[in-house]
Amino acid sequence: MRIAAPLLFLIASLSIPAKADLTYIGSQAGLCCFDVTLHQLTDAVQVTATLTDGAEFFVDTGAGNHPGFAFNVDSGAITVSNVSAPWLLAMFHFTAVTTGGPAMGTFSYYFDNPGNGSSAHNPGPLQFTVNRSGITPTDFVANASGFFFAADILDAAGATGMSGISDPARVPEPGSVLFLCLAALGGVAVLRKGASSRA
Repeated sequence: MRIAAPLLFLIASLSIPAKADLTYIGSQAGLCCFDVTLHQLTDAVQVTATLTDGAEFFVDTGAGNHPGFAFNVDSGAITVSNVSAPWLLAMFHFTAVTTGGPAMGTFSYYFDNPGNGSSAHNPGPLQFTVNRSGITPTDFVANASGFFFAADILDAAGATGMSGISDPARVPEPGSVLFLCLAALGGVAVLRKGASSRA
């Protein structure tokens, strides 16, 4: 039994992903709603934007200020790959866009939605991979207006407009939470063992 506590701590520590996946939940502005999950890959992050809670389609309802999906990454050049249909890599822009309708600030990168206007809608999800050496989910940051992500959305009532995620509350993936709990339990056991052997 003496070996169990240190062994548990070691196994849990080695099992914890160095870079946990994150899911950004809901919408705090504009039309509701979409979630964004950032999944860690080797030197890449897979991004999945999924419509929820009454949002039905991604659209492109404005001239330049209604990107289909927009985001920011901290300093450092990125590349993008593995874009899900009906989006194409050619629809991705490495230039900044300032959103409107409602305004959610300027984003460093964005996708145009396939087609123009609400008639060219698609239900998503949008999935793509952002590549850069050492990139992690925490490298996706808020813009100067406080928004992490924005999307142009058509809801069930037929209304269109930008929606954004401004709340930095993020939900770690369940596996990461489990491993963190195991590591904590192992650490407590190691500390108790050390304290009892000194007593």
